Amino acid sequence: MINSMKQIPKENVQAASEGLKAIAHELRLSVLCLLLDGPMTVSALLEATGAEQTNLSKHLSKMRMMGLLETEKQGNFIQYRIANQNWGDVIHALKKIYCPD
Repeated sequence: MINSMKQIPKENVQAASEGLKAIAHELRLSVLCLLLDGPMTVSALLEATGAEQTNLSKHLSKMRMMGLLETEKQGNFIQYRIANQNWGDVIHALKKIYCPD
């Protein structure tokens, strides 16, 4: 029997897989959950996550390179926020499943 369903292009599946790998780390996922409520500075993220600064900075940098986060300078501070609302929707769905109110 021939499957009449449209196949998802391989490059789309690969891109989704890479994106999911990017968020599949406890600290990165925690940061993304926190950023659902709006932009935050590094110091606010440090306080909220309890992470060490070098570790958090490494993960923030990686998420920026992967296109998950973007920054905006506010005076002397840099605010981090989710770069793509579609990823915000994914994080929100995960939060709803694993961290219900």
